[in-house]
Amino acid sequence: MTSGTGDAKLVRFLQQECNRLQDEKQLLLDEVHALRRYIRALQDLQETVQRFTPEHDILHLLGETLACAMTLLDTADGSLMLIDEETDELVFVLVHGAASDSLVGQRFDRSKGIAGWAAEHAEPVIVNNVRTDTRFFPEVGERIGFETRSLIAVPLVARGQVLGVVEVINKRSGEDFTEDDASLLSILGTLAASALDYVASVPIEDGG
Repeated sequence: MTSGTGDAKLVRFLQQECNRLQDEKQLLLDEVHALRRYIRALQDLQETVQRFTPEHDILHLLGETLACAMTLLDTADGSLMLIDEETDELVFVLVHGAASDSLVGQRFDRSKGIAGWAAEHAEPVIVNNVRTDTRFFPEVGERIGFETRSLIAVPLVARGQVLGVVEVINKRSGEDFTEDDASLLSILGTLAASALDYVASVPIEDGG
């Protein structure tokens, strides 16, 4: 009996170890796939940056930057808004994801919403449940039938001036956004802001 009990315990132990190793293997595989996805996204962005000149379409570079951010943070949707100084509004200039056909060109008061807060305070914002955040401004999403659950908003800042905001929305995995996610988006936001500032500072040549 004692020998049989010992054998049974050994079998259970080996089964548990096998399951643990399988779980660790899956985690490692997931990390490898994520790293490959990161590398491909960064390579695509690097190629775009290397080809970029003021004569090229700035929206193409901004679009690649937004796509890279969404890939790295594994989000389903993202947008880039610029500040219209004349109307004091944030305007959706680039939108990737479910709302891409209906959100471009939409605008709202820059003092409203989580994106507006990020612009006004020049600080990144992480919100993992927008319904519990008093800054959330649902009107734009409701207007087009889009549901925002979680987001990161990062201001686009160049030489101390806020030019706009970049947002990534709704992680595909359903997990929370982290400070590391916000830091990564901030780096890409700095690239986008620098490109916008650079293009704005290049004198327009007289075609005549």
